[in-house]
Amino acid sequence: MASTGSSAPPPPPDPAVEAHRLVLRFLRNQGYADAAQALEREAARANPRILQRIHAQSSSNDQGYDWQDVVDEFLAARLARCKLDDPTATLKEQLEALQLDDHNLPQGEVRTAIRDASNVLCVQRATVPRREWDSQQLRFGVQELPCLLTTAVDRTLKIYRSDSFELLESFSLPSPALSIAQHPLSSQARFIICATMEGNLSVIDVVSREVVARVQDHNKYIVKVAFSPSGDYLATLGYDRLIHIYRLKLTPLASDAPAPRDDDDDAEPEDPLATCPSVNLELVHTITTRTNPEAAVWLPVTAGQAADGEWLVWTAREDNLLHYVKAPAVSASNSEETAAGQKWETEEWNLNENGDSFISFSILSLSLHPSLPILALQTSTASARILLYPFHSATRLLTLHTSASQSDYFNPRHAWLPSGAAVVVNSEDGIVRLVDLQGRVRLARGAHGVAAPDEELEHLLAEEGQDLSAEKRRELKSERARLRREADKGSSVVRDVEVLLPPEDDKGVVGTTGWRIVSCGFDKTVKVLG
Repeated sequence: MASTGSSAPPPPPDPAVEAHRLVLRFLRNQGYADAAQALEREAARANPRILQRIHAQSSSNDQGYDWQDVVDEFLAARLARCKLDDPTATLKEQLEALQLDDHNLPQGEVRTAIRDASNVLCVQRATVPRREWDSQQLRFGVQELPCLLTTAVDRTLKIYRSDSFELLESFSLPSPALSIAQHPLSSQARFIICATMEGNLSVIDVVSREVVARVQDHNKYIVKVAFSPSGDYLATLGYDRLIHIYRLKLTPLASDAPAPRDDDDDAEPEDPLATCPSVNLELVHTITTRTNPEAAVWLPVTAGQAADGEWLVWTAREDNLLHYVKAPAVSASNSEETAAGQKWETEEWNLNENGDSFISFSILSLSLHPSLPILALQTSTASARILLYPFHSATRLLTLHTSASQSDYFNPRHAWLPSGAAVVVNSEDGIVRLVDLQGRVRLARGAHGVAAPDEELEHLLAEEGQDLSAEKRRELKSERARLRREADKGSSVVRDVEVLLPPEDDKGVVGTTGWRIVSCGFDKTVKVLG
């Protein structure tokens, strides 16, 4: 009989094979090599068919779904059944409603936006104010530019336009910065904080182009710096096993420009960037951690919660707890009392569903979901996972398997799309991945090192492709690939990722389409997709 062209559906999974595969993968992932070999020997004697099918469908670097995930999902489902009135149920429904459409995925290839002289350590979007002279109005005006901030091994902070990637400013630092933060209030967006590898904290005024404050209370790497939503507090995490929380005090200085009179309709508006406020960092609280702290984020506050204080969430290596600390609210009446030290409330939430103290992974990166009160926790597992939890809760809503490979010394990072329907993750293999809330990898593009497309070769082939035979093209690609592997050996680490937002509409609302993915790596480049 002639074939109709339609392929038969794949056979259903064999439960016995899948059960053996999950247990065997778990033993390997957890380092139980002897137990894994014993299981294979027993299975070869008892049922060799199962072992043959496992080997036929598995690879040596298989780090996917294993028995730990089955147990986690079982316990989460049982916990959900016991909490029928749990408000997190509606959060999970809202998460499941967030879908990423195929037509919203970025098109085209990854291209090089920035080539630096040294390895790029971090990228972060920002809106940078610039004070420029208006020759028509004969006065200074303020322009707010969407920008991209980068730091590099050459001890610099650089500011680029996010549309053209034109270099606007470059600032020298005492040592390379592993983390940066911009003041959250638009009125104080001129201040950018750089946390360096020597434990130094520098406050840079991008308008006056000066370092306006500098402290050094850490004696090892500062791996994270984070502003509270009000801008009153600043937290730093160091590898000296200390978390410092500073009170940021900004004292306005009188401007030399004359202030407009209330009865003068034609008076020119006051120049908000004419003078820089006096900046002071006061250390108000210190936390000593058992192991190296790694990640921290401040929870957002509503108008009703602003007077109640602000919560910092932090994690550390080899720790199964999610730590919360509450900073007292700052006001004119209690500013001195806050500086002297009020009671700092703390909470701890066990990330293990069964409540034990077993440590199977560390949380190395934290972020906030862009539209829901949910924390995203990125794990240290061989294949990176992102766990979603409500604020002040130990109920896991989702587990996203990213398939991004990472070693023990890798620093995982992720960034959310503006819609909150998917997350971008970095990796050690040079590939940038986009994972949706159903745990599917919707996009995987080679961006850095040997995984990146050879742009120069593609341009050459486009120009001379008509004159080259197919064999010559293959030879040229093979030779160029060999040279690139030699030159880019060890440079495929994707150090950081960020999502550049589309422009705001007339109402000041940022759209959920038109975003771009940027990444930086140890091949001294910043790549852009979209």
